[in-house]
Amino acid sequence: MSLFELWGIKMNFLWSASNNSFFPEPMAKDYESVGWDLSDAIPVDAEVYAEFTKYNPTKVRIAGNDGMPAWKDLPPPTQAEQVASAEAERQNSIESANGYMNSKQWPGKAALGRLKGEELNQYNLWLDYLDALSAVDTSTAPDIEWPVKPE
Repeated sequence: MSLFELWGIKMNFLWSASNNSFFPEPMAKDYESVGWDLSDAIPVDAEVYAEFTKYNPTKVRIAGNDGMPAWKDLPPPTQAEQVASAEAERQNSIESANGYMNSKQWPGKAALGRLKGEELNQYNLWLDYLDALSAVDTSTAPDIEWPVKPE
């Protein structure tokens, strides 16, 4: 069931294989007026629209051999994509660790010599964690042994 049906709105949709897209039928002329080619658009029922507009994390919508929408498995990420993802994860972890340490005011307290005991031990553990994150070689993605965040 589409959101339109949930809201009690009767909406017809068109499917265009060449655009790999659905279009609300009443708006077809608007899309064509701004340059969309809908010459292959065909009416589809609400079930087809609902099936092929829902989120599917492992598939991508394509135009099938019959011209109708179909699901295709997503290709596995390339090495470059895995490296980029690992680098983003590393940077996010570094930013998160720095944010945590700053929220405790440890850098300022350390600069003033005010860190003592367990607080100093925790600060040093987090600094070690930052060093370990900085040393991660993301070029080996996905085979990365990530350092464990201190407790």
